[in-house]
Amino acid sequence: MIQAIGSMNNAKKQISSGAVINLAGILLGAALNLWLLPKLFSTEELGMYRWMERSAVLLSNILLFGVHRSFTKFHSDPSKEKKAFESAVVGRSTLLMLLVGGVVFIIGPLLAPIFNFNSENAYLLRYLSFFIVSGMAFLMAVSAAATTKKITIPVLLKNMGMRFAMAITAVVLFFNSAVFGFNHWLIAYAWAALALGIAALLYAWNRVKPSFGWRHLWAPMGKDVNRFAWISVFSVLIEIGINTLDVQMLSMLTDMNSVGIYGMAFFMGSVIDGIRRPINQMLAPQISTSWNTNNMEALKKMYQKTSSAQMVVNAAYVILVVVNVEWIFSIIPDGERFYPAIPVVVWTLARKYINAAFGSNGEIIANSPFYQLNMQIGSVMLVINVLLNLLFIPRYGILGVAYSGLIAVVFVNTMRAIMIYQKSGLQPFTKESLAILLGTLAVGALCYNIPFDGLLKFLASGVIVLTALLVNRKFIKNLLLR
Repeated sequence: MIQAIGSMNNAKKQISSGAVINLAGILLGAALNLWLLPKLFSTEELGMYRWMERSAVLLSNILLFGVHRSFTKFHSDPSKEKKAFESAVVGRSTLLMLLVGGVVFIIGPLLAPIFNFNSENAYLLRYLSFFIVSGMAFLMAVSAAATTKKITIPVLLKNMGMRFAMAITAVVLFFNSAVFGFNHWLIAYAWAALALGIAALLYAWNRVKPSFGWRHLWAPMGKDVNRFAWISVFSVLIEIGINTLDVQMLSMLTDMNSVGIYGMAFFMGSVIDGIRRPINQMLAPQISTSWNTNNMEALKKMYQKTSSAQMVVNAAYVILVVVNVEWIFSIIPDGERFYPAIPVVVWTLARKYINAAFGSNGEIIANSPFYQLNMQIGSVMLVINVLLNLLFIPRYGILGVAYSGLIAVVFVNTMRAIMIYQKSGLQPFTKESLAILLGTLAVGALCYNIPFDGLLKFLASGVIVLTALLVNRKFIKNLLLR
């Protein structure tokens, strides 16, 4: 009992640390994405950077072929010989990173015409391989470290290290703009991303301490593991595809200027993921263990608490941004060029908030005995998302991406919630969920009707939101600790 309590407290500390690191990284990212990068680069250059970043996220999740999720799923499986399994995972992931990095580096420039890259910038697509391998390394690092309940270092390197690298290279460019340009900055940032990813991975493997040899590069992981890994690829098309396919399709159907403008709205919405991501990463091994031991009470608590916690915390952020979105855009250098993204911000925040409000439903299905259902959802979701983007982007431009993303999120989460309820009787919402929603709407309406604008309205709305949280602190504490 004492050991279980200690493990739970450690998990809470790791989740809290991960969330704090992510939020600190987001604050640094806000300074970069809302001021420094727009000051340095054109919307087309920002579009190329955003496309590179989001494409790397999608491809790193797909091309790791679910190895990181398999590690999370089976690390506590008593039927596996622990060290042999860990070594096989190390070998498989290493082999994939080497192969993917080499192939993308060679064929990268061939992708330029498809995604509207200018021919003179085609060579930059070689460095997409650096970002992809970095992303694969971070995914594997966080999954491995989470099984030892120590995700702080990989999360720190990913969220703070990457942004510090971006900031340092951008500052160098800022003071040497006559010598260096966007291309130099992107290449330098790619090298930094690769180095940080490898550092995080080495830390995680040192925590796990597998007995790795060259023979493990092609060592079998087992039929059940391989089957789970392949099915996990489809779940990635849901989790990551909704957030990245939009950028690829926007670049193919419009141009890089549109991607750059849309990227501003996407960044503001992605703050919510900074809270959601460490929760899911840290809880994934515990969810897997709860399924393996049939501990449904623990699953119920995790499901409902992840929903309630994210509804409360994210509500504060959504209110502050939606109420002050025009003022926020006014402080961006040459911010008028990004004004078409203002309505997109509102729709993107709605999408992210709904996604977070459903709690860790994706991890619950992915680590459950019925994980293959993610393949069915993924197949349907892929078709719906592509069709909606094809329909909406030509008609509504970047706003069409927001419409299709919102519809996709509602569909996916509704399907997941129904499936989890049918299979286990669990659902994420409680009577307090309605109270949180109504309270959010009331506080939001109060902030929206503040009778002045600009910085004063931002400060006043911040005071109102903080006061609402303090007044309801007992309710929030009971909600999270029950």
